[in-house]
Amino acid sequence: MKKLLLFALIVLGCVNVNAQGTWVSQATNFTDVSSGVRYVSAVDTNVVWICSYDGSGGGASRTDFSRTIDGGTTWTAANVTGVPATHDWSMIFGLDSNTAWSVFYNAVAGSGGGIWKTTDGGATWAQQGAGSIFNASSFPNVVHFWDANNGFAMGDPNPSNWFELYTTTDGGTTWTRTPQANIPAPLAGEYGIVGHYEVQGDTLWFDTNKGRVYRTVDRGLNWTVASTGITVPANGAIDICFYSSTNGLARLYNATTGGNTMRITSDGGTTWTAATPVGNFFGSDVQAVPGTPSRLVSTGAATGFIGSSYSDDGGLNWTTIETNAQRTALGVVDSSHMWTGGFTTSPTSDGIFRWFLIPVVQCTDIGISAGTTTASATQLCGGDTVTVTSTGVYAPTVGDFAGVSWVITTASISGSANPQNEPSLVASYTFTFPAPATSFRTYINDGSLINGTSIPYGTYYWTPVVFGNAIAASNPPVFLSDLVLDAQCLLTGTSVAVDVLDPLDPNCTGTGVNEVNGSLGMSTSLNGQNIDIRLNADRSGVAVIEVFDLSGRKVSGQTVPVYNGVNFIMVDASTFAAGTYLVKAQLNGAAGQSKIVKM
Repeated sequence: MKKLLLFALIVLGCVNVNAQGTWVSQATNFTDVSSGVRYVSAVDTNVVWICSYDGSGGGASRTDFSRTIDGGTTWTAANVTGVPATHDWSMIFGLDSNTAWSVFYNAVAGSGGGIWKTTDGGATWAQQGAGSIFNASSFPNVVHFWDANNGFAMGDPNPSNWFELYTTTDGGTTWTRTPQANIPAPLAGEYGIVGHYEVQGDTLWFDTNKGRVYRTVDRGLNWTVASTGITVPANGAIDICFYSSTNGLARLYNATTGGNTMRITSDGGTTWTAATPVGNFFGSDVQAVPGTPSRLVSTGAATGFIGSSYSDDGGLNWTTIETNAQRTALGVVDSSHMWTGGFTTSPTSDGIFRWFLIPVVQCTDIGISAGTTTASATQLCGGDTVTVTSTGVYAPTVGDFAGVSWVITTASISGSANPQNEPSLVASYTFTFPAPATSFRTYINDGSLINGTSIPYGTYYWTPVVFGNAIAASNPPVFLSDLVLDAQCLLTGTSVAVDVLDPLDPNCTGTGVNEVNGSLGMSTSLNGQNIDIRLNADRSGVAVIEVFDLSGRKVSGQTVPVYNGVNFIMVDASTFAAGTYLVKAQLNGAAGQSKIVKM
């Protein structure tokens, strides 16, 4: 029970600084809602194994795991076969896509457990060395393998003056317990922590509830121990993190304040020196980033202290990446391939996050253009159709995703630098790559979007967006909202307005102010400081457009050439005083009239 409470305290309680990145949610495929991720074993850029815990607060024992072999695009979940229902996870270790070891402890009895191995991707598991490695009095904590044959396992002192430390040279078929003489004696009440250990080459460390760190430099044959000087409270534990065989840190996290008591070492853990971290050093997990001199990443899930951060100086100074979601255990392959746990909301939604690094790619397409935007109608009644068209589109071609899409908003967003986060955003459309020179979207007023949900009838704006250097925020990406856009490689076009009307609106039933005379169809709308006029002519000619106030005074007049079909004309109304105006059009003996109210 002490171990179970301890883990709950810790869990509940990188990043390339020259590039942008984001955590992207992936579905663990765990069946139970609120499944948390207890341990992440990231084998390489494609293969990752994870094990679960009951994140609902119910404390149920779990034996389920999940595995991906395609970088997290798909995860396959199952249960470790043959493990008693009373057992719960200590950790999981993956060697490749087929081979993994799992460690369980008996959560009901408080002691007992063992190691299980799979060689077929988790389809079947077999317990290793039952009775020879760990027994009914044991508490297993850790398993690690350097290759297919050579491995190490650790359990609490059993009997009380002797940590259970084992090595194997045949993949775990047989295990040899390290002689007691090779292991410094534990303190009274001292024990290890589930999943807590670090490896750099042949050197391995594990920490204890007494603030001490055990070290071996020969893969578990001989051991030393040193105190970090950190006083650990009851049911508490430190974290350790090493980024080389000599340099690392130990810290005690306070989930109430978000603070850390930290010690650092430069001699492999023989001596420890007090240090004070600056910035958000989160408390769920901390891992070194292979391939970097001293980069660390931390994650947090404690209430009030959620998110992730990184340090480039071994943990002294921390830069916050984000504070958007609870993030639990970490698995890190390199600075652009890492995973952190979350909580499952359904078998097909959430549970783990993958770090996606947005490459620093210059958008060198100097001809980038969202084109010229037009609409085939400015007013839609029930069953009417509008086609919005952008002509002269040229999108960048750099990065993972590039092309053109459209968004619909309740306000003009012409030229927006961040169209996905506009307050007036209603929906985004699918994206097209490569971007055609002419892009269009067709909308029918059938009530499925407008008024079919909570969105009322009214004026809506269609806007083209061209982009390059985007990455997928969900897989596979379908809509523009499924992408993370690069602001340096993005252009938002001109918004065009369309009035989407209730079929019972007077303008739709023929009882409104719009009048159609002869063969001239006319409708108007106010777009900011402009009057947008739509003329449907049966042949080409010159139209006379006039605007009158209610006293009969003409306030604007112009003649414009029109052509057979739909024509769009704009009248500048920026100098008009607030009030009601009549807009009149004459063309080839036909006339039309509409009323506009400027507020």
